[in-house]
Amino acid sequence: MKKSVITFIITFLLFGCKSIEPIYQEELKKNNVDNAEVKKTGAYYLDDGPDENPPKDLDKIPNAQPRYEALSKRASRPYVAFNKKYVPMKKIIPFKEEGYASWYGKRYHGKKTSIGEVYDMYQMTGAHKTLPLPSYIRVTNLINERTVIIRLNDRGPFIDDRIVDLSYAAAHQLRIIEKGSELVKIEMVNPSLAKKNLKENHKVSSNPTPNESFYIQAGAFSNEDNAFYLIDRISKIKFKNILNIKKLNKNSLHLVTIGPYSSEKIAKEALKNISKKIQLNSFIISE
Repeated sequence: MKKSVITFIITFLLFGCKSIEPIYQEELKKNNVDNAEVKKTGAYYLDDGPDENPPKDLDKIPNAQPRYEALSKRASRPYVAFNKKYVPMKKIIPFKEEGYASWYGKRYHGKKTSIGEVYDMYQMTGAHKTLPLPSYIRVTNLINERTVIIRLNDRGPFIDDRIVDLSYAAAHQLRIIEKGSELVKIEMVNPSLAKKNLKENHKVSSNPTPNESFYIQAGAFSNEDNAFYLIDRISKIKFKNILNIKKLNKNSLHLVTIGPYSSEKIAKEALKNISKKIQLNSFIISE
């Protein structure tokens, strides 16, 4: 009994929201799961996974809004996981990395992250082994070009080749829930530059009035050619009303938007009608 309690305490202190390797390996063996297969498929950790009744409109959950925050002293200390030492970064500096993203869900929902916050699988958050906590990164799915901005508030993942763990919401928007993991690129977001780009993009837009600030975001691409391809695709389809299709630049992304519409309700009705003729993983944004 005493040994079990000690094991639990050690696990809790080192865990964050990730499994510790000895426990992870033991559970895999109990369930006849091959660790190599987990790494290959990106399978989530045993009893983890999506909730039985996830919220609707997960695509409407907004990106994390970059801002300056004091770094966590606790999460800035060197630490050891899986017998490997990690030294966290303590400054927001340019950083890029490519590798596999995985995600974590209900097993950790409501539990504390490495900086002491409660993990919410329906917020745009994530975990990294050494980037400053908290900080913000742009994550791009290199297969489908979908992009999100998340707030890092945890440590992990500690499985080979995986560079970032995503919340359920972020993984959903990147379309990697079913596959479990996917090749991505992550980039550090400088809060001051993010605000500057946001203001510049607003000036470049068509200066909509307060009553004309809702758009359908049909796609977001890091490759401009993909944005033009989608615009051409939508333009060739006949609709009852002529669509005002635009390409906007935002945070190094090329957004394909339709609008503006005078209210969110009208934008949603337009999206419903458009979706009958073309399959779009779209949602409503405001400017």
